Amino acid sequence: MSTTPLVTLVQLAQWAGGDLVVREVPSDPLAREQLLKSGITGATLDTRAVQAGMLFVPLPGSRTDGHAFLDEAFDRGAGAALCSRTVYPQIQHLPLGPLVLVEDVTAGLQRLASKLRELWGGWVIGVTGSAGKTTTKELVSAVLATAGPVLRTQGNLNNHWGVPLTLMGLLPEHQRAVIEMGMNHAGEIAALAAIAQPDACIITNAGSAHLENLGSLEAIAREKASLAWALKKGSPAFVCADSPLLVTAVRGCAAEVVTYGLDAAASVRAVSVEDLGDEGARFTVPGFRPVHLKLIGLHQVVNAVGALAVARQLRLDPEAAVTALEAHRPLKGRMEIQHVAGATLLVDYYNANPDSMRAALATLAGWPRATRRIAVLGDMRELGGTAAALHRAVGEAVRNAELWVVGQHADDYAAGATAGIEVQKFPDKPALAAALSGQLQPGTIVLLKASRGAALEDVLAALTVQH
Repeated sequence: MSTTPLVTLVQLAQWAGGDLVVREVPSDPLAREQLLKSGITGATLDTRAVQAGMLFVPLPGSRTDGHAFLDEAFDRGAGAALCSRTVYPQIQHLPLGPLVLVEDVTAGLQRLASKLRELWGGWVIGVTGSAGKTTTKELVSAVLATAGPVLRTQGNLNNHWGVPLTLMGLLPEHQRAVIEMGMNHAGEIAALAAIAQPDACIITNAGSAHLENLGSLEAIAREKASLAWALKKGSPAFVCADSPLLVTAVRGCAAEVVTYGLDAAASVRAVSVEDLGDEGARFTVPGFRPVHLKLIGLHQVVNAVGALAVARQLRLDPEAAVTALEAHRPLKGRMEIQHVAGATLLVDYYNANPDSMRAALATLAGWPRATRRIAVLGDMRELGGTAAALHRAVGEAVRNAELWVVGQHADDYAAGATAGIEVQKFPDKPALAAALSGQLQPGTIVLLKASRGAALEDVLAALTVQH
């Protein structure tokens, strides 16, 4: 794929709503014209990620202002940088490359990305949901890539900086783009949709994540559904049928709602579903050959069905779509299988909310050929005043497994455990790792799951060192 820039320096200034400042302008007219027609490809907030020709976006921070690294960004090959007007007098003496002066760096980045996306003219699908959106983004991207080059969100760059940064990576060769959109507060999804201008969307579910800021499950569903409401009339909105509140929240929108999932009412539905444990799952969607998905847990089947719904809507080659899904492997830290001392570890430390916890616990409870099952759970974050009750509810969902807990809500998990569930509480992660290390053996299946902030990977690291 080429790196032909879509944005020249002049366009960069115009679209960002700023003024172009070039320290050294060539006197030769041809050289000057060549400079102004030179462009940027991609953008980053991190000087360590700067590649030749990239736009550096210096954000103000509570500890360090990104403007302090402008010289480093240009040393690393940045083609240009945004710069706050208020900061420019303090750095104008430095031998820097082309700058675009704006009132607000974030707003300038968003305007720039929105204009770039508009002129690019390709097909964009937005992805959101309380859980599963990153995996769904990857699966949809894999399916779309069977028909041509696709731009997709890297990692979890899904907020008011991440979405425009992703769009800045658009190249003429890209035919489609898959843009993940996250949120913490009401109104954020609509704002991201205004930047990305999606032609379609896929919404994975509406669960308990972000209750702290939105207050109710209905409000969360409305916020997720706002992505469907942002679409033009007749545009496809792929909505998980297994999330009733979400289905209700999209009712009446102008988009063409296409439901998918395991629910009998789904218009694109998985049948003949078989959980294969560490071999993933097997299922069939009418119109496609049987799929052997290598991702762990039946909830991943739902994500894969969403990708096939997109493939069906766009009339992509069904054989190629299934092959792409079967080639996909778990992302690091997301229901990733590791083996320590003969035991199987289901490592899912990247994120957690009550819905994803229940899905992971169901996977653990149904794990085939297990002689012992242990659910190691850490705290879930951003649950507000309902946190204690939701942790108790997750504890109550443990079936056919021991419950080992650590963190601020260890007592809440334990309080929810039903009769017959063996519970062990630990004061910290080192104590948990030490106890778990002596219990690992063939036939033992261990789920490690918590929100990212709980850093449950520390337990995994300790186990690896000990063995």
